[in-house]
Amino acid sequence: MGRRGRLAHDMTSGTTLFTRRAAIAALASSAAVATAPKSVLAAGLGTGRTDSLGAIAAEKGVVFGASFAVHETAKPQGARYAQLYAREVRSITSELELKMSSLRPAEHILSFDAADGLFDFAATHALAVRGHTLVWNDDVPPWIKALSTKEAGYLMDAHIEAVLERYRGRAAVWDVVNEPIAPWDNRPDNLRAGPFLAAYGIDYIARSFERARRFEPNAKLVLNEAFTETADERGETYRRTLLSILKRLKDQAAPVDAVGLQCHLSSRHPYDFPRFAAFLHEIAALGFEIHLTELDVDDSAFPRLASARDARVAALYRDFLTAALSNTAVTSVTTWQLADHTSWMHYRAVSANADATTAPRPLPFDADFNRKPAWMAIANAFRAMPPR
Repeated sequence: MGRRGRLAHDMTSGTTLFTRRAAIAALASSAAVATAPKSVLAAGLGTGRTDSLGAIAAEKGVVFGASFAVHETAKPQGARYAQLYAREVRSITSELELKMSSLRPAEHILSFDAADGLFDFAATHALAVRGHTLVWNDDVPPWIKALSTKEAGYLMDAHIEAVLERYRGRAAVWDVVNEPIAPWDNRPDNLRAGPFLAAYGIDYIARSFERARRFEPNAKLVLNEAFTETADERGETYRRTLLSILKRLKDQAAPVDAVGLQCHLSSRHPYDFPRFAAFLHEIAALGFEIHLTELDVDDSAFPRLASARDARVAALYRDFLTAALSNTAVTSVTTWQLADHTSWMHYRAVSANADATTAPRPLPFDADFNRKPAWMAIANAFRAMPPR
């Protein structure tokens, strides 16, 4: 059968084939859940202690979560990793498991194994799921390059339907479109080039949300973007472009519930948090909720001494969250992983230099799952914010 027919067959047949995929920095497999003992996937401490970040945020009406990688549960410290999430968060975001490149490693395969493991973990611990992500022009399997523009458009539609039909009602939030902006692609509208933009033009964004709402009527649907927080030309370009996209989506009555801002903070970039707070006000004035979706701190320019670096990281969390959480439209905060050694920055550093003596310390927990000053900075920001 032709590609269109085969894609329809894949979408409806429920085919699930085991596949391996390199995780962050090609050091782990997204399919490693197959080797994880069920006792590890089920390990945990219930819905969280009252002094957890999830509980502290919930007291003010904010959902605190973190990205979760199923492959980490198959490692020697997998049980402790699982326990940390069960204790500290109220929501988990799929790191790799729901990206198209993971779900569709080949044209005729839909591989849901790792994604099923993530949803099962969430159900065991009564955690909400943030599905990341349905449509992203930058993260597509190589085989898509052989499709015609028309076929790529059909794939986008079929993929949204296939994923949402499988997990209907099981995710509280979906990042429907991820990172639509890429100024380096040199388009007048600053949109990221890719197969789905080529298929439908700028309307691929509204179309994705309309289709997602058709198959998932109850979840919050989010447009997720990066690089909006810095006080430089790049940040200004992203803020201006994102506001333009949001105004267009509002005019189109697209079913966008919230805007996700990734907020990968960096010790190497300038910040003007009052300016960022004003940007959040502009988003809120358009009627959208705001989710901080991938928060962490690149500490590579901070002092080498761990205690000094931890203090600087904590201060950056504090200053950023104090400004952001002053806006009551911010209803969700997600860090990108919880413990330093599971961060994408750790994997990147190890890949570049396995013998490096200064490991990144970007998150609220260290490699032994102990709280760091960043934990206290985040907790205090939650305690100080106005209730929702």
